[in-house]
Amino acid sequence: MPTRTSLSEEVIPLTLDGYAYTGRVVHQPGARLAPIVFVGGAFQYQNAWGRLEQGCLEAASVITVDLPGWGGADGLPAHYGFGFLAEALDQLLCKVTSSPVNVLGTSYGSAVAYEWAREHPGRAERVALVGATSRLTDATRASVEDSIRLVEEGRRAEFVQRVLDGMMCRSPWVTVSRRATVVRCLTRALYDMSADDLAKYCNNSRRLLANLKVPDGPPVRVPVLVATGEHDPLSTPALSRETAALCPDARFTTLRDADHLVHLECPAQLVDLLLRFYSGETLAGLEYCTPVEHFGARTRAPLPGPRQSAGR
Repeated sequence: MPTRTSLSEEVIPLTLDGYAYTGRVVHQPGARLAPIVFVGGAFQYQNAWGRLEQGCLEAASVITVDLPGWGGADGLPAHYGFGFLAEALDQLLCKVTSSPVNVLGTSYGSAVAYEWAREHPGRAERVALVGATSRLTDATRASVEDSIRLVEEGRRAEFVQRVLDGMMCRSPWVTVSRRATVVRCLTRALYDMSADDLAKYCNNSRRLLANLKVPDGPPVRVPVLVATGEHDPLSTPALSRETAALCPDARFTTLRDADHLVHLECPAQLVDLLLRFYSGETLAGLEYCTPVEHFGARTRAPLPGPRQSAGR
């Protein structure tokens, strides 16, 4: 498998409406698939996809991005909606390639990926949405609002606990892969957040609370995969299944022994699932996930709006 240092890496500076952001491309000259675009959640940055990126590089070039409001990009006021973020993503992709791409949107980023694919038919080959939810429950909305309040009051320890409790299955009776390691790493990352990082978190959270709605126009028409952890307390299997019902050609499954942080808990299994899907291979009989359901045209459900989390 190639290493990051053995492949050509390109960073692309961009600006939209005065807000600076960057895209990044790791070129795979021996690619057998169209480039894979990662659109991450509130705590996922373009240089930090780790095993998920490394696994996908086996088959394709990988495009990552810090959209406005993310990582090293400029902060973005909450009144900018997901349409603006989809436009920023499209500006990057127009600079990188004129050919269709495969898209992965995780949690919060799944709303951006869905909106981009919906607005630009023909630009996506296939779309995977991981940790996407069809709507915010009252409990989730209250949790997000509480996390903003804790940030504003400077109560870091309580904020960290709120985030962990909100996106991880904490039951001692449930098996979650690599739980102790993931808790330790995420806790450290949350404590290391700068004042700028926390401000971005609050704006992204307010954007989520204010802009979750069904978009006008047709749904995504290309093949879609919707997946989540079987123990995800945010984008629960039921809510993710509703997301799959948005699309005329969607597949839905859950990954075993995982919650909202599937990219950290079972990266090898998620890579295998994604590459099978992007390759058009069968998803039947995979031991690490529940039987895949295929959805055809259904009554429209609300737009997937992943909650914020390390996969938000």
